[in-house]
Amino acid sequence: MRVLLINPPYTAEDRYGKDLGKFGPLNEPLGLAYLAANLERGGHVVTILDAPALDLTSVGICKSIEAESYDLIGVTMLTPMYSRSVEVVRAVKKAFPELTIVVGGPHPTILPRETLIENKEIDFAVIGEGEVVFLNFVNALENNENTEDIPGIAYRKNNTVIVNQPPDMIAHLDDLPIPARHLLPMHAYHMTESRTQSEHAFTVSVSRGCPFNCAFCCRIIFGRKVRHHSVDRIIDEINILVNDYGAREINLEADTLTVNKHFINSLCERIIDSGLSKKITWTCESRIDTVNEDILKKMKEAGCWEISYGVETGSQRLLDFIHKDISLGQIEKTFAITKRIGISIRAFYMLGIPTETREESLKTISFAKELDARWSQFTVFTPFPGTELYDLVVKEGALKSQDWADYKTHGGWTRGGLAYVPKGRSIEEMKKLQKQAYRAVYLRPRVFIRFLRDINSMKKIKEYVIGFWVLLKTMIPSRNSNSRVVRINREDLKRFAEDVYVDSPVYFSPNRLVRFINWKKLDSVLSLLLPQERHRALDFGCGNGVMLPTLSGIFDTVVGIDLHTSAASRVIHRYSLNNVSLIRTNGMKLPFKDDTFYTVLTTSVLEHFTDLEEVVAEIARIIKPGGSLLFLSPTENMFYRFGRLLFGFKKPEDHYYSAKEIKVILKKFFYVEVEKHFPVNFLPFISMYRLGRFRMKRL
Repeated sequence: MRVLLINPPYTAEDRYGKDLGKFGPLNEPLGLAYLAANLERGGHVVTILDAPALDLTSVGICKSIEAESYDLIGVTMLTPMYSRSVEVVRAVKKAFPELTIVVGGPHPTILPRETLIENKEIDFAVIGEGEVVFLNFVNALENNENTEDIPGIAYRKNNTVIVNQPPDMIAHLDDLPIPARHLLPMHAYHMTESRTQSEHAFTVSVSRGCPFNCAFCCRIIFGRKVRHHSVDRIIDEINILVNDYGAREINLEADTLTVNKHFINSLCERIIDSGLSKKITWTCESRIDTVNEDILKKMKEAGCWEISYGVETGSQRLLDFIHKDISLGQIEKTFAITKRIGISIRAFYMLGIPTETREESLKTISFAKELDARWSQFTVFTPFPGTELYDLVVKEGALKSQDWADYKTHGGWTRGGLAYVPKGRSIEEMKKLQKQAYRAVYLRPRVFIRFLRDINSMKKIKEYVIGFWVLLKTMIPSRNSNSRVVRINREDLKRFAEDVYVDSPVYFSPNRLVRFINWKKLDSVLSLLLPQERHRALDFGCGNGVMLPTLSGIFDTVVGIDLHTSAASRVIHRYSLNNVSLIRTNGMKLPFKDDTFYTVLTTSVLEHFTDLEEVVAEIARIIKPGGSLLFLSPTENMFYRFGRLLFGFKKPEDHYYSAKEIKVILKKFFYVEVEKHFPVNFLPFISMYRLGRFRMKRL
C-alpha cells in the first residue's frame, strides 16, 4: 500500500510563543520515522510530510496529496497539537473523502473514544506503541482482511466507538529497523539553542519506559519497564548520522538515560572505543538520584557535555506531593558534582503545581538562582491526560480550560489561556510569573559575564542579543494591537440613530467624558479577547453596532443580533463590513446550531433579561467546547449610581440584574477565567462595570 504519514503544522511559535519560538527546536519526528521504517520493511511504500519542517499548511498538505496517489493517511496527534491535527484531518477528508484516515500518538492512546466521537472524519486510531499495530493494520487492509480484532485499534461500528485491547509492549526494541530518516528533510532540523553547540545535531532514541512515579508524567504508552536498544544498534545509528548527515552532536533520547548503570557504562565505553567520542559530543536527560561521580566522569570522557535534570520545584513539600522521591539536598549535591566534573547543566522547573502557593513559586525561582544551572527552563504546570495529577484536577473540577490548545507548558509566552492554575491564583499571575522566573535567573551579572565568555561567533552574539531583548520586553507593559475599539465618529452615530430606536446613546453623547468612559470600557472588553480563534464571533445584543467595525477586522465572520438592528445595519453599510451579518431576535431562542461560535460578546446586555438563566443556557448551547464568552455589565453599586446621577442618566427600567448577580448565573455554565473591574481594576469598590472572560466547559 501507499501510505502517507503527516506531522501536522504545529510550529515552535505555536508551542513557545512568538518570542521564545525563536529559540525553540525543530526536531525530526522520530515516531513517524520508526513507523515508516517498519512499514517499508513490510513491503509498503511510505512518504512522510513533516509540515513544520516543510512550512506546509493544511492547504499545502492537500495539494501534496493531490499530486500523488495514496491508499492511507496517518496523522500524529499530541495533546497540545490536537487542534492542528484535527485541522489536517478535516481538510484531507473534505478534499479526499475516499481516503482512510488513521491517527496515533499520546492523545488518541489516552482518549481514543473521545477522539473518535469528536471527529467523525477520523476512521481509526492506533493505541500505544504504533509500529507493530500499524503494520498489522495496513497489512490487513491491503489483503482485505478483518481489522476489527487487531489489538491497539479503535474504530466505529454501527455509530458506536469500539476500543480494542491495548497491544503488547515491544519487548526487544532492536526488532524495529533504524528510523527512516531518508524520508525526512534532515537539513531542516535543529535542537533548541540551550541544548546544542552545533548546527548539525540530531536525536537517537535509546530506550522506552520509565520506572519512576512522578505524578505529572504519563506512562501509558511506553510503560514502566525500561527497554533499551542494544549498544551495537545505538552505535550503528550514530554512525549513520555522522557519515550520512554530518552530525557533530547527538541527543541521546531516553526518559532517564542513567537508570541502568551497566547500560550507560557499556554505552560510554563503546563510544570511546569506537572513536565516536572524538567525532561528536552528546547530551541527555537524567534524574538527580541515578548518577554518581564515577558515572558522570565516564560520561564526560565519552563526550557528554550537558545533562538535563528535572528539579521541578524548590519546595520539599511539593517534591513529595508529586512523588519525585528526591530531596532538595540531593539536588544540590548532584549539581555540585556535575559542575565539578565539567558537565553543563540544563534544569527543568515547574510553576503552578496543584496546591502550590505564591510563596512556593517564588521559592522555586530562588532555588533556581542558587543552583545556577547554565540553562534553566520554567514551565507552567499542565495536567496532561493520562497522568495522576490530571485525574486529581478533573476530580476537583479545577480545570480552567477544556481547549486542548491551552495545554501548553509555555502558556505564559503564548496566546490563549492555561489549562490549570492553583486554587486562589489567576491565569494572569501565572503567565507573568513564568516570565518573571526567566528574568530573575538570566538578568543577573554573573549570567551576563558567563555568556560573554562563551561568545565565539557572530551567531552567538546575535542569539544572546535577541534573548536579552526578549527578556527586556517582558518588563515593558504590553499593548495589545487589538485592544482598542475602532472609534466611530460621533456625528455618524447620531445620523445612524435618526428615526430608529437606539438603546445606547452614550456613544454620541454631547458630554465628552461620557463618550470617553464608554469607549474605554469597550477597550477593556476587547483586551480580554482570545487571539487563537478568529473564525466566527457573535455580538450578542449588538445595539447600535459600535463594536462591529472592530470585530469585522478581527474575525472571518461576525454575526450581530439584537431586537433593534436598524442603526447597526447603517454602520455595516457605511463601513462596508462584508463579513458581518445581522439577525433580528430577542435572544431567547437563537437561530444557530450547537457549537457554532468560539467567541460570544455580551456587552451591557445581559442585565436586560428577566429570564437570564434561560438566555445564558441558550448562549452556552451555541458556543464551541472550550470557547469563550466576554461579559460586561454595570455594577449598580453606589459609585455607579452616583455617576449616572451626575451625568443626568436615569436607570433604565429593564435593568434587572447587577454584574455580581449575572456572574453567579454565568458560573453555572462557564469557568471564570479572567475577571476585571472598570475603570480601576484594583479598586473594585469604585468600579462602574464588572467584566470578564468565561470559558465554556467541555461536555
